[in-house]
Amino acid sequence: MKKLFNKLQRPETEAILWIIGLVYLYFVNPYETQHYTFCAFKLVGIESCPGCGLGRSIAFIYHGDILTSIKTHPLGIFALLLISYRIIKLFSKSKLIQQLIRGVKNGRRFKTIT
Repeated sequence: MKKLFNKLQRPETEAILWIIGLVYLYFVNPYETQHYTFCAFKLVGIESCPGCGLGRSIAFIYHGDILTSIKTHPLGIFALLLISYRIIKLFSKSKLIQQLIRGVKNGRRFKTIT
């Protein structure tokens, strides 16, 4: 159990989870009126939540509809940039990525699947 917990605390694990979330938002259709929500406020019946619309706003950015993105949530572009920056920082902290970069710099060859 401790081994699993340690693996979940690796920086690349968080980065992969952020990437999965962004890929999901790429494939979701933001123009649908009815969609499933993960918002705890909406699930208990509270309609106004400061974070609601942030995911849709990012999805609109992916679909090239910047004006609707800003109307949906004005911080959507900022959130996408912040999440992207976080992913880059997490991968730069990753020991696995650092070993890979050192191997490439040292001219080490990697086995390829043929």
